[in-house]
Amino acid sequence: MLQMHCPAVNVLATDTEAKNGLLLIDELQPQLVFLDVEMPHLNGFDMLKKLEPVSFEVIFVTAYSHYAVEAFEHHATGYITKPINTEKLIAAVNTAIKRIEEKNINKNLFSILEKNTQAAAPDKIPLSTSNGLVFVKLAEILYCESSGNYTNFYLCNDKKIMVSRQLGEYEKLLPEINFTRIHDKYIINLSFIKEYIKGSGGDVILENGKELPVASRRKEEFLARFEKWLRRK
Repeated sequence: MLQMHCPAVNVLATDTEAKNGLLLIDELQPQLVFLDVEMPHLNGFDMLKKLEPVSFEVIFVTAYSHYAVEAFEHHATGYITKPINTEKLIAAVNTAIKRIEEKNINKNLFSILEKNTQAAAPDKIPLSTSNGLVFVKLAEILYCESSGNYTNFYLCNDKKIMVSRQLGEYEKLLPEINFTRIHDKYIINLSFIKEYIKGSGGDVILENGKELPVASRRKEEFLARFEKWLRRK
């Protein structure tokens, strides 16, 4: 069906065993994986967990419809039930191609940004969305949240923007003078801190009322960064 209806797809390998699939994905580094859910020894979701962070697009192909919600929680590109409908297959593949192209644009953009960030502190950052690039002022970013292979940006106008890159990559781009990572899941803008609640790591309350945890191992660095930021003010 792929050969007939999706000529852009080049099949690198196929396998019926999840354990072999893990080895093939590691060896071939595909951009797209078609994955069943119920397989011997390891189901599709557990397989993805072993591959985190997942760098490829995933289209689930399964006989069961009740896994769809969990599939999209794993950021699946598509979910197709058997017997496979040609139109749904084509649509899922086209979505995957679009996402892969966006990732390539993002990759080139990040390379440029990383070089430029060293030379001068920018006042905006471009975020790649499904509609194109959104240029966001750094001063408007409240915090960033990790969501697997995606990052959610929360802005001071109550807007949320999801981008298909990991939080660690943005940590390199956001200027340390205003932004700090307080948790594996969160980077905050120091300008929007309203309150810090003591604890093993503690919690930060932002001006919009959002309460975020501070990881105990990041507490000292966070407090030192915040003190430095206050002195600058």
